Amino acid sequence: IALPPLLSAAAALSLLLGACRTGAPPPVQVPTSARTVGFLADVKPILDSRCVVCHSCYNAPCQLQLGSYEGIDRGGSKQPVYSSSRLLAQDPTRLFMDAQTTREWRGKGFASVLDNSADGGFDNSILLELLEAKRRQPLSVGDYEPEATDLTCAASRRELGAFLEKHPNRGMPFGFPALSDREYGILATWLQEGRPGP
Repeated sequence: IALPPLLSAAAALSLLLGACRTGAPPPVQVPTSARTVGFLADVKPILDSRCVVCHSCYNAPCQLQLGSYEGIDRGGSKQPVYSSSRLLAQDPTRLFMDAQTTREWRGKGFASVLDNSADGGFDNSILLELLEAKRRQPLSVGDYEPEATDLTCAASRRELGAFLEKHPNRGMPFGFPALSDREYGILATWLQEGRPGP
């Protein structure tokens, strides 16, 4: 990753070593933007044109629904929607119906794809790490199965790091070209600004 010029060599080394110790990918440097990014005007059109083709229905990969702010805020789940080995009914996880708040979704096993714990102009959210992985390795490798057991349903950055180490060609959007610099910059700026909703 490119580091900002003001970041000292010691701080850069500390960031990279910290990522190595945790098994998580290093945080991504966010491109700077001169304007504020809005969810409805800027972010949602990108999600609608690049993401919801896969992430919009009940059996979306990781149950991550990107067609609404509530869906992206809810995050993803490692629990498969369909399972031929399941003997008992599973509690449903229908967006807008089975939980109403972020806290309720966390209680149902959904993990954030938006949370960022990196400092300064960096972001280490699962969403941005997956978009960045696609930019590093633009060619998708492998078959897509919506209910595969080894999808990128990472509940933590450590899990994501292990997944990307094993499958470096499975960044998002899987099977499609990487986001353009403009699209990527808008999403990264939105995340850096604290992911304000509509």
